[in-house]
Amino acid sequence: MTSRCSTFMLTSFALFAGAFTLVTLALAVSTDYWLFMTEPYRMSHEDLATFNLTETSHMQTSVILHLRSGLWNVCTINLINGTIPDNCLRIDFKQDGTGRSMGAPICMTIVGAIRVAAPLPVVALLLTVSGIIMSGLGSLKRNGKTIIAAVFYILSGLSLAVGVVLFISAIYDELGYHSQTTGPSKDFTYFYGWSFYVAGSAFVSSELSAVMCVTLYLRRNARVQDMVRIIPGLEDKLQDDLNHVDTEHKVDTSLHDVIW
Repeated sequence: MTSRCSTFMLTSFALFAGAFTLVTLALAVSTDYWLFMTEPYRMSHEDLATFNLTETSHMQTSVILHLRSGLWNVCTINLINGTIPDNCLRIDFKQDGTGRSMGAPICMTIVGAIRVAAPLPVVALLLTVSGIIMSGLGSLKRNGKTIIAAVFYILSGLSLAVGVVLFISAIYDELGYHSQTTGPSKDFTYFYGWSFYVAGSAFVSSELSAVMCVTLYLRRNARVQDMVRIIPGLEDKLQDDLNHVDTEHKVDTSLHDVIW
């Protein structure tokens, strides 16, 4: 009864962890709160005319841009104290290059960094869906699909981790390029948003799901016959060991007969 109860709890936890991974990863991929930035930006005559700022159209106006970025959009926040409505720039994944240019604001060059990292969290999301399906089927049929689910969860976590590392590395690369070409600015700040940390929690839960699926599979196949079926070549190894033990037993028996 205890074994059955623990197996049931382990199955429930594995499915719950997989569902948590799916929800958090989908939330991270679909939201635009990965990175928050503040940077100075000098508005041109065209910018002032576009936003009907005619009283200052005779000169360029320096403003502080507050931006938030996800995997699909870069959006302004409370521009000129709410005078200009928030606007989101859709990231064009078909565009070539990094978006770098002399004097370009960070929000433009960062688009190239996002294009590098965005596909991998999406791949992780698809692998998580596959892991949940395999985990559910393995739990119902009590077969090898549970270990396949663990493989999907591991690959999902690795894909997400590589995507996050590329995201961080590409951002540092773009910031270094901007600092070298236009100089450092005390008005520039950035920090990672809650979508970024939600993606981190999805990585942890994905690997935890993999561990529980492996544990569940091994618990369901704890007999020697099951281990022989799981591990290739183990049957031949066991047979050789049995033959060796049988030979030693016969030798010991013969020596005992000779002595007596």
